Amino acid sequence: MRTTSSRPSGFQCIDSDDIKRLKQTDVQLHPLTLPITHRTTRSPSGAKTCAWSPDNTYFAWPCGGGKVELVPWDNRENKIVLNEDILLYEDAENVTLHLDRNLQQQNEQRPTRILDGVEVVWSVAFGSGSTKGDNTLTWKHLKVDEGLLLATGHQNGNIKVWDCNTGKLLLMLKDHKDIVKSLNFAPDGSLILLSGSRDGTIKFWDLNDDGNMYKSLRGNTKWVYDTKWSPKCDMIASVGSGKTVILWDLLNNYSPSHLHGHYHDVIGCCFSPDGALLATASFDTRVILWDVYTGQSLQELCHMYPPPRPIFAAGANEFYIRGISFHPHGQMVLTINDDGYVRCWDLEEDENDPSYVVEQANALYCTFSPKGQRISVGDKDGTIRFYQTPPKVARLQHLCRMVVRNHVKSTKIDFLRLPCRIKEYLKYHNFTKTG
Repeated sequence: MRTTSSRPSGFQCIDSDDIKRLKQTDVQLHPLTLPITHRTTRSPSGAKTCAWSPDNTYFAWPCGGGKVELVPWDNRENKIVLNEDILLYEDAENVTLHLDRNLQQQNEQRPTRILDGVEVVWSVAFGSGSTKGDNTLTWKHLKVDEGLLLATGHQNGNIKVWDCNTGKLLLMLKDHKDIVKSLNFAPDGSLILLSGSRDGTIKFWDLNDDGNMYKSLRGNTKWVYDTKWSPKCDMIASVGSGKTVILWDLLNNYSPSHLHGHYHDVIGCCFSPDGALLATASFDTRVILWDVYTGQSLQELCHMYPPPRPIFAAGANEFYIRGISFHPHGQMVLTINDDGYVRCWDLEEDENDPSYVVEQANALYCTFSPKGQRISVGDKDGTIRFYQTPPKVARLQHLCRMVVRNHVKSTKIDFLRLPCRIKEYLKYHNFTKTG
């Protein structure tokens, strides 16, 4: 049991020492010591972002000096493929290839690549698909045939699109006026890129049309911290400064719906895999789980006890939440916090405290792998650490709920001929409200 203290705690019912620990893997990624010809005066600015490719074959992260390291991922061993003898340095003008002759015959080995974006990288995102149309009368700069792309968002507002197979720069997208804080490709393979920037705008880029920016949105926020597609691509979520949480209905002329409940800047968001829930993380020390169709707050995951009152939650504290990620199976949520803990929450449990934790100071970003078997966490030193996802078999009733919610909105569940208790479960009303 947690001992009482006048100092705020990050846990409600138990001491952190009594919570199960996430297991760290034996591989870490550190900022690179680049060759003299590739060094810059900029020091590593921290691992603000990282991403796995949708097919779980690559891992990308900013390794300092405006560069992004593209590392092969071993699906069978669930770890990165490190080979210090195979290294590619790329930029828009020159390609320098460093290969050990003894490894040139290993065709199955995908090389680690360093993509030189010049400007500091704040966001990365993988996309896959193929460009539409075979009209020979129309010339297009970008042609992709089921390839894997990587988009990088930079401090000067530019977005660069790279070919992961060759490491070459394909496109440079210019329209943002400040840091590109968030990048996401549409999960339907349409090669539509969503970006959010500190200039307060959200933009849609069509890579089937050579990266044409065809839509720009602006909410009532100075900065946009994060944007996400829903799994069906029928809506997007955006969060930012000024307590802002907005759901944009793409099927209804991009109409916005504002969700009210946070008391401070909202820095991260993510949809559940079935698209029924939106999780938002804020500097007010809380994560809120929302019903995306009704806007109802279903659950709060608190990171500070006693919870700060609204007038104090809008100020500075030592429990800022820095990142959030939903597990691909939807039963767990991952968060990182300024108190030095990575927390893994089991949404099927009734406890108000996380099920697993691990100490990692100065964490900036966290995410689950596409298969949900690994966790990556980046910190201010520019280091990426990997952890094993807690062994958890999803309950059959939870999997059935996800299948139903993939097809039925929460506003339509009451029309189903089912017992009231099942309807409440389908609407995620089984959550225990905390705070």
